[in-house]
Amino acid sequence: MRRRVDRVSLIAGLALVLLGAVLCLDQLDLIDLGFGLAAAALCAAAGAILVASGLAGDDGSDSDG
Repeated sequence: MRRRVDRVSLIAGLALVLLGAVLCLDQLDLIDLGFGLAAAALCAAAGAILVASGLAGDDGSDSDG
């Protein structure tokens, strides 16, 4: 039996990994990330997660039983 990929979790994971990579690049002084750009990156990651969860919608499955 094949399991379906949870797209919201996939997008959330990718967004957080990319955000972490940007923050690591800033710590290594490879990029100069100011407060404004850091806030924008954080909002973009949160927005991507919210859009993915909104597009997922309700698939009709009820986990309550």
